[in-house]
Amino acid sequence: MLKKAMPFIAVLLMAALCLSGCQHQHDWTQATCTEAAVCKECGETQGEPLGHDWAQATCTEPKTCTRCGKTTGSPAGHQVTEWITETEASCTAAGVEKGVCTACGETLSQEIPQAPHTEGEWIVTQEATFEADGERALTCSVCGGVIRTEKIALTAEEKKAAFTGACQRFSYDEIARNPDGYKQQKAVFQGEVVQVMESGNTVVLRVNVTKGKYSIWEDTVYVTYQRTANEGRILEDDIITMYGYLTGSKTYETIFGGSVTIPSMTALYIDVN
Repeated sequence: MLKKAMPFIAVLLMAALCLSGCQHQHDWTQATCTEAAVCKECGETQGEPLGHDWAQATCTEPKTCTRCGKTTGSPAGHQVTEWITETEASCTAAGVEKGVCTACGETLSQEIPQAPHTEGEWIVTQEATFEADGERALTCSVCGGVIRTEKIALTAEEKKAAFTGACQRFSYDEIARNPDGYKQQKAVFQGEVVQVMESGNTVVLRVNVTKGKYSIWEDTVYVTYQRTANEGRILEDDIITMYGYLTGSKTYETIFGGSVTIPSMTALYIDVN
């Protein structure tokens, strides 16, 4: 009897297992570009992802999926076959040109690069002096603007000419009575060297600058001078012309123990006559 009932019992067990495997109706989500449909209750999937549906790229937008909006690649870019100049470029401003895109019909404009300047004349804007470099400017022959500037430096000969030309002649009495009042004035004196003291290229001189009766020089000025390496020595009894800055006065002790105060100057240039 039991053997006859076994097949029936097996069928009942299998039916029970099928019923216990899924006790609900599936509620499927919509499939997306990247995900298949999913049952909201049990997580079971059905079918395949839809995949992206790419719309063609435009002039300004890359390929875009019509379903999810994802993009890929780059915009196609505008296609202009002919540009028409609207504003000419000059050496002071960029120009403008316009064209129509053959793909989308949009009117586009773009910049025409500014034209280069045309080199013209150099103009001195600041004269060079003994104390400072000057400046000159290269100008454009079209617009007159400044293309570039550069420093102007005097040569050694030009510096000497500029300095010596600016030196003034003072009487000995003027600078002896009020030495501090003439400090830093550019001065020129001619005279006879009565004493030379050297330390390397530094030279200290006493020079008589007033030519008296019988061609005898008198009125002493105390002079300091920095000799150049290739310059000859200055000797006593030389007649020299010296150009430099007045520095007030110098007091020194004589061989007899007294003190003497005389006008002083720093010479920048000395010519031996």
